[in-house]
Amino acid sequence: MRRFLAVLWSVLFFTLSGSFAVSASPVERFVMFKGAGDAMLAGLLTLPEDEDEAPFPAMLLLQGSGPTDRDGNQLPEIRTNLLRQIARDLAEEGIASLRFDKRGLHANAKDLPQGPAELRTFMAWENFVADAEMGYRWLASDLEIDGERVGVAGHSEGGLIALEISQRRKVSPRALVLLATPGRPFGAVLRDQLNGLLDRQGATARQRTFFLAEDQRIRAAILATGEVPDDVPAGLQALYPSYLGLYFQPLLQLDPAKALEGYAGPALLLAGGRDQQVSPERDFQPLAAVLQSKDDGSAAFIAPEVSHNLKPVKAGEAGFEGRIDAGIKAELTGWLTRMLIDEDTASRH
Repeated sequence: MRRFLAVLWSVLFFTLSGSFAVSASPVERFVMFKGAGDAMLAGLLTLPEDEDEAPFPAMLLLQGSGPTDRDGNQLPEIRTNLLRQIARDLAEEGIASLRFDKRGLHANAKDLPQGPAELRTFMAWENFVADAEMGYRWLASDLEIDGERVGVAGHSEGGLIALEISQRRKVSPRALVLLATPGRPFGAVLRDQLNGLLDRQGATARQRTFFLAEDQRIRAAILATGEVPDDVPAGLQALYPSYLGLYFQPLLQLDPAKALEGYAGPALLLAGGRDQQVSPERDFQPLAAVLQSKDDGSAAFIAPEVSHNLKPVKAGEAGFEGRIDAGIKAELTGWLTRMLIDEDTASRH
């Protein structure tokens, strides 16, 4: 049984491999700003080609879970370039963006603590949320950015962080974009992913009962204590590293639909119908229901043959590589143009 889930981590929401990739472009500028605890965070500010039009509206772009870099990759295994593509697409529409590497990873790897206690605190969920908040504030204060027209877009886990910072006192996003974002409490999402993996690996009834029960026990312990138990089974250890207790505890308490209800501005929800990490039905619907009650231009769109990384999916493909789905791109750029550019232009007349 120990070997049965040895590759569990490679397909779940939390993947644990990555590398640093440099993205170079004449319209991109390397920047650094302070995050939580004065951690220095490296990123790229992408500006529209015609800089005479500054100050620009802008979006903070937040990547998905694990050691995903600022472009949306976990090299060498996974290359999506999702955030890089979005940044370029937005720049073509006159919208700037900031994307940055996570604390302790890629361009920021030198700051990763080595001691277990320090690492546990460094990797707390609150620090990731605070990093995003400070990234938003840095972006809104840049001289080439119109601080009144700044929004946040998050992919997967990044969408949950976007929801968190959208309700903070010092952050007032003009628009919120949720890309393939869980709509249920995170424990339910993890349980679905584990169930799906057990199906694909042909688990016996005994194996399924064991791992699902252990997963529930571990999550309950983390919620109660903020600590990962020291007896996690081998097949689940990559999913629940000992240093992630303070990361998981508040994340497991978050209800995304309720958080979205607390956001006062317009929001856009985009998802793929072939998403194998976040359920197109069970996660899309709670968030879409919240948006249906809003009368501010909020919208929801699901593209049928599209993956978790918002790429078209054909037979035998994982949906990692290639260009972002054309329908998703059109909805994203069109909606943000209306929210950040057209409405501002109309208000000036």
